[in-house]
Amino acid sequence: MDETQQLPGLIPLQPAPGRFTAALRGREPERVVVALGVALLMTGVVLSAFYTRARDNLDWSNYTMGLLATLGLLGIAAAGCWLVARDRQQSTDLVAWPGASGAVAVGLMLVVALDDSAATSYVAGLAVVALSVGGYLLVRRDAFVTSAIGGLLVAYLQLCDDLFDFGDGGDNLAISISGALFVFTVLVTVAGWWLPSRVLSGVLVGVLAVVGNVVILVVLGVAATFQAAFGLSNGRSPGVKRFDEYDNDVWFILVFALLLIVGWAVAAYLTGHVGFRLLIVAMSVSVVPISAVVLAVQHPTWWEVVVGGLGGLLLVAVGLSVHDRSRART
Repeated sequence: MDETQQLPGLIPLQPAPGRFTAALRGREPERVVVALGVALLMTGVVLSAFYTRARDNLDWSNYTMGLLATLGLLGIAAAGCWLVARDRQQSTDLVAWPGASGAVAVGLMLVVALDDSAATSYVAGLAVVALSVGGYLLVRRDAFVTSAIGGLLVAYLQLCDDLFDFGDGGDNLAISISGALFVFTVLVTVAGWWLPSRVLSGVLVGVLAVVGNVVILVVLGVAATFQAAFGLSNGRSPGVKRFDEYDNDVWFILVFALLLIVGWAVAAYLTGHVGFRLLIVAMSVSVVPISAVVLAVQHPTWWEVVVGGLGGLLLVAVGLSVHDRSRART
């Protein structure tokens, strides 16, 4: 038998002949070089943003280098648009990656320039969104979706802070932040659903929601531990058994997490994409156990019975469905 033939049911161990060579002859090396070039220019922008205001007064040498790197990214993206306009067969990577990164760079440079102005987050965030939307309309690439979500998040968080005064603290700070993340996740997922990049936008904000809620819960757990140990609130004496004033926050976060899981389940069913299924798993296995720790559940037997029993029933139901289909075919 010819060595190149594949036996039934077996997966070939080697790639198709010539695939690697074809990739080298195509655009893959160019894409790697574009990524490296964008990474280096953006590194210069970030360095400039860090150091320009390090000594309060604006350091024009650092700021100038950041501006030059930003103009370089936007200029390369503009040149890429010209190349694509001349020849539609050209890759749009030279537009998308520098263009999206250039939009973010513009936002960073505006943040540095405006410094402590009340409008800084709005101006910078919405500028990133505007440039990203323009870039997306030109080449319809997902890189611009990513940068647009980042700019929108900056403006949205500032809006939430202005409305609910996150910086003032308060009894419901954790609920407010988790609720803001929940609303942002739902809004971006629904808005992005009408674009070809619906999976990217939905999964990206989903990751933000998972990470954000985990961070909130960890902060609550650490704060509760310190407040219980040192009696920092409500006149409690040091060494009380536990600090329970964050319990309400934790239960609200669990509700928000459950609602997002239901939404991701629907999205996974409609799109068939693994990203939404991974979000379901990530949210469940991170938020629920950390919540149990913050709530100081000593023996979470009933928690385990509920999640384990429900999970087992779901898997058994799928197994029986697969078994019935198998029997029907035979």
